[in-house]
Amino acid sequence: MHPIYNYDLYIFDCDGVILDSNALKVQAMREALSALPFTPELIAECVDYFANNFGKSRFHHVAHFLEYILNVEEIDRVYVEQKLLADFSNQCRTLYLTAELTPNFLEFIESLPGRKYVASGSEQSELREVFKNRGLDLHFIKVYGSPTKKSDLIKKIISKESNATAVMIGDAVSDFEASKSNNIDFYCYIPYSNVVERMQMLSEDNNFEVLEQWPIIINNTKV
Repeated sequence: MHPIYNYDLYIFDCDGVILDSNALKVQAMREALSALPFTPELIAECVDYFANNFGKSRFHHVAHFLEYILNVEEIDRVYVEQKLLADFSNQCRTLYLTAELTPNFLEFIESLPGRKYVASGSEQSELREVFKNRGLDLHFIKVYGSPTKKSDLIKKIISKESNATAVMIGDAVSDFEASKSNNIDFYCYIPYSNVVERMQMLSEDNNFEVLEQWPIIINNTKV
């Protein structure tokens, strides 16, 4: 791996990395599920899967709920799927406008030398709208999201930036796996991760660096 300031290309996850939004999105999914007549036990199982598999798209999660957890009659599946996705999306549009940036994130990316992209599990059009409204889009070449898989998003980005040394910065297992499948380096920003212990174990096994905070350079001094 290179030192974090020695890359040509930086690819960022969003939730828990750019925005302190992981806990907000878990609560949003819990509320979307609670609006339907499922038992507390089934809701808890869905929320647990959602929290422990961050970085995958909401489409993946809802499909998993319906296939493996929720007892939904075939005739009702389309209604439940559409309602869950719509309720969750509506909540996300609101929470994304109020979620705090992770501490010193803007200072960090402004100190980086390379080109910057976003590859998120969040829905693409929704995410682009929020980034534009918050002025965050100005810091990135392009913002990408679901339903395209994160590994495919990274592949698309690095194909546009040929011969660039690239790194993915995320906080979830899916972020690491997407970087690994594309043979690029990975840094884990861990303060807001839903799976801290798992990421620390993966770091020990796969030799990637864990960031407890964003390093920034002020007057040529790293802090």
